[in-house]
Amino acid sequence: MAPPSWCWRCPLGIVYGLALTGLQALERASGGWGLSLHYFRVPWIMDGPWYQTWATSFVLLLLFFGYGMWYGLVYRRWSVVGLVTFIVAQMLVVLAVVALVTLTHSWTAFGHFFTTVQAPALTGVLAALTIALGLGGYTTMRRTTI
Repeated sequence: MAPPSWCWRCPLGIVYGLALTGLQALERASGGWGLSLHYFRVPWIMDGPWYQTWATSFVLLLLFFGYGMWYGLVYRRWSVVGLVTFIVAQMLVVLAVVALVTLTHSWTAFGHFFTTVQAPALTGVLAALTIALGLGGYTTMRRTTI
């Protein structure tokens, strides 16, 4: 029996994360490519030690892989109508969060969270979101016919 098609995401995320970490090391060693540029060393989120850069890159890559995979799975299972419904449902969730934050007058706390959270903590939150996306994608994948 062949392994599930989602198995390629982890090794690809590992390799791409290592490549981004290596490019960041080159950027640091060259002083930002000789021009003080920050292409691979994004301030705040990718500005820590190499292992933090790798972990953040790995989690973000898996998150985007999973999110894109889920779009493909939804389209494969429910066609265009399902895909449009999926997109509208995501918009409604974002609107509900915006309405909730507005009605509770919590924009200051919302902004304070994003200005005080440390990069490793944000990576942990994104890792939890990645796991939830992966489980949802796996559930959708099991019900999709080829």
